[in-house]
Formats: sequence, C-alpha cells, structure tokens
Amino acid sequence: MRETGWITTPGRLGRPAVRQPMVVRRRLVEMLDCGVRRAVTLVCAGPGWGKSTLVASWAEARAASGPVAWLTLSAQHNESPAFWSDVMMALRMAGVDEAGFDAAHLRSGLAGLPAPVVLVLDDFHELTDPRVVGELSVLLHDPPPALRVVVISRGEPSLPLHRFRAAGDLTEIRARHLAFRATEAAELPVVHRQRLPVLDLAELLDRSEGWVVGLQLLAGVLAEDGGPVNGEIRAITDYLLREVVAMLPVKTRMFLLRTSVPESVCGPLADALTGDLSGRTLLERLERADAFVTRDPARPGWFRYHPLLRDALRHQLDLDGPGTEPALHLLAAQWYARERLILDALRHAAAAGDWPLFGRICVEHAMIGILSGERGPLVEVLRQVPAERHADTPELALCAAAVRYDSGDRGGAAVMMALVRSPSGLSPSTGMTLRLMEAGLRLWRPGDMPGLVDAATDTLRRLAGFRLDELPSLLQFRAVALDEKGSGLLWMDQPDHADRYLWAAATAARSVGVTLIEISALSHLALLVYLQGSLREATEFVNSALDLARRTGFETSAQAGLGYLTLALIELEYARVAEAQEALRNGLHAGGEEPSATLSVVSAVVRAGLLIMSGEPAAARALLGRARAEAPPTLNAPLLERWVALTESEADLALGSPREVIARYRPAPARGTLTPAEQVCLARAHLAVSDHQEAEGLLARVRQGTNHVAVATAWIATAFSADAEGHGNRSIDALSHAVLAAEREGIRRPFRRFDERRMAALLDRRRWLDEHELPGEGVLGPDGSAQPPADVLSERERDVLRYLPTVLTAGEIAGNLNISINTVKAHMRAIYRKLGAARRREAVVRARQIGLI
Repeated sequence: MRETGWITTPGRLGRPAVRQPMVVRRRLVEMLDCGVRRAVTLVCAGPGWGKSTLVASWAEARAASGPVAWLTLSAQHNESPAFWSDVMMALRMAGVDEAGFDAAHLRSGLAGLPAPVVLVLDDFHELTDPRVVGELSVLLHDPPPALRVVVISRGEPSLPLHRFRAAGDLTEIRARHLAFRATEAAELPVVHRQRLPVLDLAELLDRSEGWVVGLQLLAGVLAEDGGPVNGEIRAITDYLLREVVAMLPVKTRMFLLRTSVPESVCGPLADALTGDLSGRTLLERLERADAFVTRDPARPGWFRYHPLLRDALRHQLDLDGPGTEPALHLLAAQWYARERLILDALRHAAAAGDWPLFGRICVEHAMIGILSGERGPLVEVLRQVPAERHADTPELALCAAAVRYDSGDRGGAAVMMALVRSPSGLSPSTGMTLRLMEAGLRLWRPGDMPGLVDAATDTLRRLAGFRLDELPSLLQFRAVALDEKGSGLLWMDQPDHADRYLWAAATAARSVGVTLIEISALSHLALLVYLQGSLREATEFVNSALDLARRTGFETSAQAGLGYLTLALIELEYARVAEAQEALRNGLHAGGEEPSATLSVVSAVVRAGLLIMSGEPAAARALLGRARAEAPPTLNAPLLERWVALTESEADLALGSPREVIARYRPAPARGTLTPAEQVCLARAHLAVSDHQEAEGLLARVRQGTNHVAVATAWIATAFSADAEGHGNRSIDALSHAVLAAEREGIRRPFRRFDERRMAALLDRRRWLDEHELPGEGVLGPDGSAQPPADVLSERERDVLRYLPTVLTAGEIAGNLNISINTVKAHMRAIYRKLGAARRREAVVRARQIGLI
C-alpha cells in the first residue's frame, strides 16, 4: 500500500502529486533545504509518517531552484540495468541531459553540471540486492560535486551512511522529526474542521505520538463518535498489522505479539516472554528498521512500542488465543519479581489474575515499603485486589489490611489482620509483616512505648535467625525494627540506649534505601540531642532529616513531622518566634488529621513554649492541661510525662507560682534522677522563695554538666542569686560564664526566662566592671536578643584604638602617631560610634568583646 497524503503518477518516474490542501511544515522544509547542501539526506521512518508527502511538497516548492529527479523504487530495481536505466530516465525527466547510461558514465556526465541536481530515491527499502546497493555506494563514496541524493526509506538503508555521518555530509530526518506537533496537527483538514479543544487535541497527539496516519484516523473516529477515543481502533489496527507487522518475518511477528504485553521491554524480559535468547538482537533490529519500536531514553537497554502498535498487537494476540495474554502477564510478573522491579511485578500479576502470586510478591518485597510509609503507587496497586479474594490467603489479607490502614480505617485493618492467622503456619515474610503491622497499629500510634520496645526486641531476635534467601526483605525489616526500638527507648526516657539503636537504624535504612525510616531515625536523633542541650548538633540532624524528606517527596510524612517539631523547639531556644511558628505549622500539617499520640503531645509542648515566650503562661498551662486530658489511655511515654511537667513548671514560674514547682518535684527519690533542665527549673523555684542554699546545691551540679542550655540557665540563676545576696563580683563572674555557655550554641532563650529589668541591670553592670570579656559576648542584648555586629574600623582607627587601653591622653596619642590632636579626636568619635560606646572605657570593653584588641 502506498502512503496516504499524495497521489501516484503512472509508472515509477516523476514525483508524486501533492494532495491539497496540505500542511506546510516549515521546520522540516528548512531541514531539507540544509540537507541538499550536503551529499546525502536520509528521510527514514515507518509507514504513514508522511515521508514522501514531505519531500514531494518540498520538491514542488523548489522547482524553480534547480532540478529534482524522482525515482520510486520497487522490487524490479534489484536488477542493476533496470535500476540505472530508471535513474537515468528520472534525471532526464528532470532536465539533466548530460548523464550517461551506467554508473561509470553517470559520474562523468554529472561532473560538469553547472548547478546541483537532487536525486530522490523513494521507497529505498525495496532495494535489497547487494550488487545494486554496492554500485550505488561506489557512486556515493566519491559523488560528483553537483549530485545530491535524498533517500526515503521505511528502515535503515544498507548504504555506508557511517562515512557520511563521520564526514558531516549526512542530514537525517527521522520519525521524531516527522511527528506532528500541536500547531501542525491543528492544521490537518480532519482536525481543523472539528475545531478541537486543546485537551482533545492533546489526547490525540498523546495516543498517536504525532504519527500522521494515526492522528488522522483518531480524529476521524472522534468526529464520528463525539467522545473520547478509547480502546482499539479497527482502521488503525488493520493499517499497522498490514503495513508494519505483515511485512516482517514470521519469527519477528511472533516476537512482537508476545512482547507487546509490558509497556516497555528489554532483551532479558523479551527472552522470558518468548522462550528464546535473541530478544536484544531483534529489538535493536526492529528499532533500526523504524518498525514503530524506539529506545526508552530513560532506561538504557529498554525499548517501547508505539502505543497504537501495542494496541494492535494485543488485539491480534487476543484473536490468536484468548488465554495467551494472561499467561504472558504471568511470565512478566515472575521475571519482574526476580529482578526486584516490584511495582511492575504486581501490575502484571494483577493483569494475569494470579492473586496468590500477587500476595506473595507484595508481602515478600513490597509490604516493607508500605510499612515504612513509602505508600504512593504501592497502595494503588493493592487496591486492585478484588474484595472477595481478600480471605483467600494470609498474604492477600495483609494487602487488604494495608489498604484499610492507609485509608484511616484502623478497625478494618485489625479485622483483616485477624484473618492472617493460619493453623498451617505462615511464611517468614508473612509472619514478619504481620508483626510489624500489628506493632504500628497497636503500639506505635497509640503510644505504648514499652510494648513497642518489647515487640521490636523480639523482632530483632527473630530476624537474626533468617537468611536473605529465606526472607528477601530481611535488611529492610531490620532497619524498621531498629528504628522502632530506638524511638521507643527515647520516649521511655532511656537516651543512652536510644542513641545506639537510632544510629544503627539511620545507617541500616540508608544502606537499603528505606528512606522514611532514615528520616524517622534522624528526626529522633535530633530530638534526643536537643534534649541533651546540644542545639548545633540537633540542628544538623534535623536539617539532614528534612532535606532528605524534601528531596524524596516525604516532607508531609509523620516522620518529617517530628523533624519539624524538633526544629520549632530549636528555634525557640534561639528566640526566633516567627521561625518556630512556621516549623510548628509544617509539623502539624505533616502529622495529618490523626497524628500519633506522641506527636500530638510534642506539638502541645511547642505551642505552650511559644505562649510562655509571648507572655501568656496561663494559656500555656491550660493548653498543657487539655493535652493531658486528651491523651489516649494507651499512651505510655515517660519522657513525654516529664517534658510536659517541665513545661508546666516553666509556666508556673512565669505565673509567680514557685511552690507548685517545688511540690511537683518533691516526690523525686533523689536529686540525681532529675535532668539538668528539671534541676535548674527547681532551683529557680527555690530562689523565688529565697531558699538560696537549696538552689545552690542544685545549680552547682548543673554548672559542671554538658547540657549547654541548662548550663547557661544555671549560671544566670547563680548570677541572680549572688546579686540578691549582695555578692556583686560573683554575680558578674557567673553572668560571664552564662554568656560564654550561651554563645557556644548561639542560644537566646535562657536570658528570656528571668526578670527583664534585673537582667538588664546585671548586664549593664558587667559591661562596666569587667574589662576581660570573652570575644563575641556583645551579641547578647539585655534581654538576650541579638545585637548588630560592630562596623569594621579603618586602618587609622585601629591604630588609635590600640592606644585607648593605655593612660596616654589624646595629645600624646597624636604625638606618637604623628597626626594632629583633632584627627585623633575625630577617630575616637568614629570608634565610639562604630562600637556603640559612650566613652573611652566602654569602647575598650566593647573592642575586647569582639576581638579587636
């Protein structure tokens, strides 16, 4: 069948007449114009791409620019005399009379032409005789300067095109160039008449991928039916089966049919579907032949069939044998499962209707992703399991439980998990999946941390008895269990043990690619380090967790939610209220409509901290009371209990109720069981009731510790206590230690926890009395807020500054520097202004604080 779009003239010679109206495709015309400046132009694509129509319309428009000879090849041209005779005739019909009879004389006849002549060889794929192709190759090896050859072919011609490519003498127009774009498709008569909306036109282009015959036939069906074009189109199927598939050898046709089941195919997958070992060779051959087979640019070694060809092949496959396609889907599912391409394996198992296989693949390979929160497309695949098949196997029941759990139906998930129990026992993967799902449903979300730790400990013990060949997701299960145990230990207020397991979980999760478990472990580590008072380290952990969450699309996961809440706590210590509020909002959003019990309480602690900092301790106290009342009875997390009590104590101190704080901590068996933060809070309560001796006993232990936030707060409390007892020097010394401890972590909040007026007075007294301040102390204002750094002094101002700590007068300084006294005074005024000082002594103190002297 000849290509549509033009009408053939009688015989083999002369270019085809172009049917009007036609679409002028300027970008392709320009490619041809550039191409005929070189020796060879190749227009290569499968049938129906508009190759001949394009070249014919270009030749018609170029008629005045020079001769274009056209020869449409057929099987008879595989005889050398017939080929060269018709080449000669085509040249003469185009007005080239100098040519001789055969290839040898043709070269000499064309050598003297004053202007280039274009020879179009259409249907070049019909030329298969090696001798004729060889003779033409000889001609093209050293072509006459005036000869330009345009080859139109359905497949890669057997000419030595590599030489022309290497020399830059070849222009290639392939299917990807011939594909119609939206603006061009809109001008096709069958499309233009309908004035299709943009979305309908986009749908046609998506299905046809710009193939003009398919585009026109789809548009015709759309015009007749007036609705979406779905399913197999008979006219397109007939065209492709006759023009593409029927022209191929029998073995290749069978190969195409059996490999049309997957959306894309590689050599090994093709071998699995055909039972042969020539898959890669045939795929590359089909791709070179432009048989509507192209390479997948995103997956090296993979190929894809044109969507319409795939529809046609699957239609034919169904006609040849109704049970063939499910069997091929089953082979594809098994191959994908072996290659750990689990989503594809599940899709093909579902298409095959083999639900027991679907359940086994899911539990052995995919369920760990769902358990770790990486749901997305996995859950969508699980929804394909028919409800009436859920009770068929334990694995399918787990699939149903995962779908219900993801939908928020906790009761339905529990019902499905109850079906999993089997008298004959469970496979290792099924049993382990059940354990982890139950841990999440019964323990983690309700907040039963002792139960979670016990379950994780038992899981780790069981996992130690399996090999990878027995339990394919062994390493992933282990990462989940490590994270569960580490996080459970943290909430049980065992930070030293928690630290070890969380580090192991983060490392294990990273090594096996369980992203959400890594985010969870890093977020819990950030919280742990924050509670130990190391804010810079906590910031590093939380940034790592949140950066990973953003990169992988999990920024709204519950695991990232804890990271955001920890970030809010850190921002509070830096006294950055706006940033803390933003982090809190992100944490609440990530927690979802039904956050876990622990995240709900942590968010309440963050909000209470913001209220206390904003001067609303009563509102903070009420908020924490509601959080206690609304916590589920299953919540068992000692760390949270202590944390809420500590925050309530902060609110009580701000409300002027220190005796409630003392009463709250009086039942403590021994002072050593209190955390540094609790000891400082209790010490502040004792100070408020003038019990300085009890306060000092508590503060002394904290001041020697490593919790930088607690240390800074303890030194401030010590300064206030010393000042109240009239020990001015000790007060200033203690405040200096507080500033140093705060600056190690860059924190501001400790200075906000004390009376603002007394803090301002102490800082002001320290500024005047202590000339031996540590560098950088001046970054804290009276209320702990940041102060702007000093301007950089000029070189001459630095010279003057070096004399200010001495007893020299301005005149003596001027004499030493050989400048006028007025210049010295001007420099001194500039120094005072830049350092924010009122007089010489204060300027010296400030200069020492920021390291200028």
